[in-house]
Amino acid sequence: MIVLRYIALAVFAACAHGAGDKAISEIPSLTEQTTRGLHTNTGHIIFQSITEPTPTSSANELSTLESDSEIASSTPSPSPFEQARQSDGECMASGVEDWDRELQIGGVFIILMLSFVGAMLPVMGKYVNWLRNMRRVFVVGKFFGAGVILATSFVHMMGAAIETLGDSCLDGWLGGFDSWPALLAMIALLAMHLMEHTMGRRIARSALSASAESTQSGHGASTPCVDDLPLKETPSRLESHEPSHAHAVYGHMDEHRKRLSTYVLELGIALHSIIVGVTLAVTGGTAFKTLLTAISFHQFFEGMALGTRVAALTFNRRPFLICMLNASIFALTTPLGQVIGIAVRESFAPRAPSSLLAMGVLDALSAGILLYSAVANLLVEEFAAFEFHQASRKMRIVCFAAMYAGCAAMSVIGKWA
Repeated sequence: MIVLRYIALAVFAACAHGAGDKAISEIPSLTEQTTRGLHTNTGHIIFQSITEPTPTSSANELSTLESDSEIASSTPSPSPFEQARQSDGECMASGVEDWDRELQIGGVFIILMLSFVGAMLPVMGKYVNWLRNMRRVFVVGKFFGAGVILATSFVHMMGAAIETLGDSCLDGWLGGFDSWPALLAMIALLAMHLMEHTMGRRIARSALSASAESTQSGHGASTPCVDDLPLKETPSRLESHEPSHAHAVYGHMDEHRKRLSTYVLELGIALHSIIVGVTLAVTGGTAFKTLLTAISFHQFFEGMALGTRVAALTFNRRPFLICMLNASIFALTTPLGQVIGIAVRESFAPRAPSSLLAMGVLDALSAGILLYSAVANLLVEEFAAFEFHQASRKMRIVCFAAMYAGCAAMSVIGKWA
């Protein structure tokens, strides 16, 4: 029995050893099959992940977008108070960028010289012999200057007033009324007309009163008091009394009327020239050079128009000195504005409501004054003058062309300044 037990154990051990060797021999093939299966499954998974979004990746992307939207929504938007404060900061910003002191000071003398030369040339043409042959040139320059003044009132002054009073920094200041520039220009025009009419009537009454007194003292005849007569009836009754003397009085009245209209023209030009000077002084960079060129052109021909009107006046005492004084006043107005602008440039806030209101109102008033001066005192008077109708047809055409050229030139310059 013992022997049979040992034999059975030996047989079992041998069988177990053979099965183990077979299993060991089959391990590489199993490993190779498993590796191929893994490679195949991995490639399928990778391809599937590339071609088809998995539910997990879509959920991750959705959660990322939700988190971004939550962050964006959690960021507080500026309140109306902060927005108003930012707007106030932009409107109250002061100072001028890229401001050149030397160039600005040089601009003062350039404008001064060109303004004085433009205004004095017609005056010199009246009193200097070799310039008297250029009288027609000065007449043409006068009509060209009239066109310049007319275009300045419409294109420059009115355009600047509309732009300034329409600035966003004036929201709520003007009561929602958008026609303030036109209204202010109309008020200025009517005020100039009323002032000239009132002063002209006083001049006429004083001249007629003086003539009545001289008539009474010279001939002993009685002449009705001028204040008791309607002004429209006074000339005929005065003519019936003494025609030669009445003609002299009318000439005296006409001279005073021309002098008054010339001074009104100079007042309008002076007011807008100061504004132009301030604007030029608070401008920096390349815009300053462009604006300086435009203003130099404008001041020269505007001065020629004014100088021609001044030279046509007659003065009893020191006529040349008075004409030069008028030219000097005109020449100093724009440099005066430049000096004011240079002095306040550090604290000047161009978009502050007070600055916008001041500049816009003055621009609109200047537009009305220049419009009245150009139409009433230059176009109507000069084209209706007896001397103009006595001129040749060719000369009249040249004068019209000069006026149109002045309007066109200043309108083109309005694109840059």
